[in-house]
Amino acid sequence: MMRDQIWRWWHQAAQLFFGCVALVSTTLVCLRLEAGLATTAFAYLLVIVMLSLMGSFLVSAMLSIAAVGALNHFFAPALFNFRVDYPFDVVLTIAFLLTSLIISGLIGKVNRQTDAALKAQARAERAESEMRLVIDKIPVLAWRTQPDGYCEFLNQPWLDYSGLSLDRALGWGWTSAIHPDDVEGLKDGWCAIRASGVRGEAEARLRRFDGEFRLFLFRAEPLRDDADTIVKWYVTSIDIEELKRVEVALRGSEQRFRDYTAMASDWLWETGPDHRFTSVAEDPSHFGMDYERRLGNARWDLAADLGEEPEKWRLHTATLGAHEPFRDFRYRIMRADDGGAAYIATRGKPVFDSAGKFLGYRGVSSDVTAAVRAEQAEKALLAAQVELAHVTRLTMLGELTASIAHEVNQPLAGIVANGEACLRWLDRETPDLGEARSSVERIIKDGTRAGEVIRRVRALSHKTDVEMVPLDINSVVNDVLALVQRELFRHRVPLRTELAPDLPLVLGDRVQLQQVIINLVMNGIEAMQLVADRPRDLVVGSQRDDAHHLLVTVKDAGVGISPENADRLFTAFFTTKSQLLTRLSVRALSGTLLNQGMGSSYQLDVPTNLRTMEGVAVDAVCRHRAKPNRLEPQRLDPCC
Repeated sequence: MMRDQIWRWWHQAAQLFFGCVALVSTTLVCLRLEAGLATTAFAYLLVIVMLSLMGSFLVSAMLSIAAVGALNHFFAPALFNFRVDYPFDVVLTIAFLLTSLIISGLIGKVNRQTDAALKAQARAERAESEMRLVIDKIPVLAWRTQPDGYCEFLNQPWLDYSGLSLDRALGWGWTSAIHPDDVEGLKDGWCAIRASGVRGEAEARLRRFDGEFRLFLFRAEPLRDDADTIVKWYVTSIDIEELKRVEVALRGSEQRFRDYTAMASDWLWETGPDHRFTSVAEDPSHFGMDYERRLGNARWDLAADLGEEPEKWRLHTATLGAHEPFRDFRYRIMRADDGGAAYIATRGKPVFDSAGKFLGYRGVSSDVTAAVRAEQAEKALLAAQVELAHVTRLTMLGELTASIAHEVNQPLAGIVANGEACLRWLDRETPDLGEARSSVERIIKDGTRAGEVIRRVRALSHKTDVEMVPLDINSVVNDVLALVQRELFRHRVPLRTELAPDLPLVLGDRVQLQQVIINLVMNGIEAMQLVADRPRDLVVGSQRDDAHHLLVTVKDAGVGISPENADRLFTAFFTTKSQLLTRLSVRALSGTLLNQGMGSSYQLDVPTNLRTMEGVAVDAVCRHRAKPNRLEPQRLDPCC
């Protein structure tokens, strides 16, 4: 700003300097030519007009006043004096001053208007240049037409993309870059847009400079003047080839999704903020659902177990109130077709808008009636198996009655004998308290022994569910051997134990492990009844197999399993005259049962890892190795 002001001052000073020089020169010339007042005034006026073209009215006015002074002094009588003798000369001088001032003002105004026009034109040209540069740089094909659709401008990207020159593309030449099959349709659409007078769009394939046609979206926008008359149309062309391909792929994917949904056993649903169904799969009738009845109702309005399981529904409504996702929520409804019970498993997630406002839930449901009924049947089967195992233990206890009676009678007889001895020691003249104390201690020991026998019998006879606890396998074996001592003595079978010390704990059910080992011991005793040519030893042992398994071995010297019966060994209800092999099921015990060697040798393979196991029945797997054949492992079914 200061720089421009200084420039104007210098410009005015130069104008004043050159004006003074011009006036002095004109004065000298007129004096030498002895020109009159009028002639000199005209010469002065020409000089002032010429100087006025330099732009400053103030300088022109100062020069006009100086010229008037020169006219009065040098050319109006009396000469060389500022006094004017003739009125005509006064009028002439005033006329000169006014004329010079008016002309200088007009010229100044014209100069200012001209400068403003030039500046405006320069700004317009600069703006147009910048606008064209912007239009040429934007990544959009843009063009402009007259109201009748005649193209008068195309930006450089349009020309570069199509490979057409500007002269060839102007007018209607741009249509040569449109696919021949799309030209008529695009022209019709373009005419319809112009006729409507509002913005519109159309699609057509545009040829690229390399000859490839790609789909473009043409959008037209009208430009109106103050009278609301369309003066121009501006059109943009956007490449939508990839977008169209994605749209086609998306439609195909959506159709596949609809097909899968229609054929799947699940159905989709949506609920509003009040948790009432706003959208459900269109035809869930094959699940026994009433489509119309579900819309507008909440899940608990349709449930048939709301009163039976209030806690489950309370937790579910709390989850919905917290706007949290949920999975595998199961509830019962009544079918609309036959009135029967149906079980639904559903899962959903909350939906929010961009501002975080809760809109409802979206999710999927499935009919799990068959699975629930299968679970119910499995539970019934498991209960039956528990009952069968209980009956089996009672039957086994019946077979061990003599042994159990002997085990109980022995401590009872000891209690009676020690009690009588204690009385004799106390009946002496001088009671022998030491001996009496020893007798009482033996009574306590025998009572504890009898109690242990009764505890073991009660454990085997008690009907309980599977209880997986850490167990000392040697303790389980010793409890079993205590119960079968009488049977071993009655059948004259020597017992030898080979129990390894410091074995890790196993995870199992004590009663079921005892049942398995008792069965193996009783089988071994019975298998050696007819053996007379060799010692009838029964060996019970335990050992570590590897880092994660223990082996409990029950080995007898019986007749063994013949090769012809080996393949039938694990067939249901199969027996031999010399040996009865009861098929075993060990609930929740991940182990194997092996039969091998001369006679029969059974190994119970028990894992030592104390991981949490599901409460399901895992059948023991048996491998039988009998000479001369070797059999592959076989899985046993639950059986007593």
